[in-house]
Amino acid sequence: MKSTHTKLLPLIGRRFFFVLCLLGNGAAFAATTSTADHSKFEALQVPFENIKEVNQACVSCHNMAESQLHKTIHWQWDYPLEGKDNAGKLNVINGYHPNVVSNIDTCDSCHIGFGLTKNTIEYIPEAAVDCLACHDTSGEYFYNRFHQSGAECAMCHDDGAEAEKARVKKEGERYTLSLTEMAQQAGETSVQTCGSCHFYDGGGDGAKHGDLDSALISATFEMDVHMSKDGAGLTCSSCHQSNDHQLFGSRYDASLPENNTGISALDGAQATCESCHGDRPMYDEKLNDHTDVVACQTCHIPSYARNGVATKTHWDWSTAGELDRKKRPDAKYDDEGRVIYSSFKGDLQYGADLTPVYRWYDGALSYTQVGAQAVDGETELTKTTVSAGDENAKIAPFHEFKSLLPIDSESRQLMPMYLAGSSRDAYWNGFDWKKSLSRGAKAADLDFSGDYEFAQTSMLWSLNHTVAPKEQALTCVDCHSKGGVLAEVTDVYIPGRAQHTLLDKMGLLALIAAVLGVLTHGALRWVFNRRRSRS
Repeated sequence: MKSTHTKLLPLIGRRFFFVLCLLGNGAAFAATTSTADHSKFEALQVPFENIKEVNQACVSCHNMAESQLHKTIHWQWDYPLEGKDNAGKLNVINGYHPNVVSNIDTCDSCHIGFGLTKNTIEYIPEAAVDCLACHDTSGEYFYNRFHQSGAECAMCHDDGAEAEKARVKKEGERYTLSLTEMAQQAGETSVQTCGSCHFYDGGGDGAKHGDLDSALISATFEMDVHMSKDGAGLTCSSCHQSNDHQLFGSRYDASLPENNTGISALDGAQATCESCHGDRPMYDEKLNDHTDVVACQTCHIPSYARNGVATKTHWDWSTAGELDRKKRPDAKYDDEGRVIYSSFKGDLQYGADLTPVYRWYDGALSYTQVGAQAVDGETELTKTTVSAGDENAKIAPFHEFKSLLPIDSESRQLMPMYLAGSSRDAYWNGFDWKKSLSRGAKAADLDFSGDYEFAQTSMLWSLNHTVAPKEQALTCVDCHSKGGVLAEVTDVYIPGRAQHTLLDKMGLLALIAAVLGVLTHGALRWVFNRRRSRS
């Protein structure tokens, strides 16, 4: 028999290897400094008047970056999928600001380029990139870019920036650096630069994903063991690595491969739990027996929106358009200062420290295209495509977001909205749904009957961030109990969760038989012992 120490040696060695990989990655991204001091470059010594001038100066030295970036999903917003309709923001409907195509000019204010149009793939303007969106280290460019490009306030601020205007009036302007000063501080990407877009999309901090919010910039160990400086100290690019500006991985074509071979420096990023931790990472082998059907995230992200930042759970566009007594846009707030009603957007609901919903998942979601038909009841804008027993299918956690979106009353098509722009047809200018949907349909090459109503929709967002310390992971009872967190997971028998009548009867009969056997055995021994004692 092997000793306990002998059994533990391979596991300890493997864990030590993984820790070295993590620390090496984290240190590389967190501690490495640039080999160039941008404040000394002659091209960056001029007073830049606009962002386009900054980008032209950048690509005058980084002369391959522009063409590299144009090929990426960050630029194109179009993601081809083999044998399926193209995904990407240009093609799919979402439950927030439903589609990019019908709001192309306003969405361009968030985009990392300039002059974005529906035909971006065929025509790309020179120097049409936005270098500082990812490489600013001052923390001010995010604010400067959106406001200089004329972004519609309601795209980022649910209340149309009324609260922010009040703050500026009271406290003064916080952002003071010039574009020249920001350009001279250019450097590597960071959690803050990635988060300036990905933390705030959907109308506010943490609004969309549920596991991405500004708290991750200075995360504690309890918030996220990977991104905390007291943990692995990783940044976004530690997992989302890139080559020639092409980031590996996409939510449109993700995967949960059975990969326990470790991180490869040659094959690109392998941003899965198993690529670092293996498929049997725990000391308890009984727990390791779960990894073939339960995703690591299921146990190690027991709740989300738990960093003190709430996420949106429901958005009702049908109630938008109510103005105050002076016929001006109005907003209402809850006790936490969150916008719960906006004339621009309707009723909004939030949640914090939420329990995920769980689905069978292999990394692939199906996405609803612009102009798809709504179904009776609830239309799933995204949904998983596998069930129990399918190859690589695992139980995984999701943030579920619901919204009421406009549809054509006759065709039942989900309609793109025209929200912002100079025309009175834009909903946020005239609050006229018929005009807004008519313009939106035209932009997306759809027919519109002129009659509309609202339909219930839902979306799933996979949860991969805010991994909790192991002490906070789900316990056996959380899943193996009646009414546990996996109560809605179908097509699988989970001991302790559900009652199986036949098994229960068989178990009861076995228990009765065992008790009778013990009693019979005891009685017979007593009888025979008495006979021996008499003879």
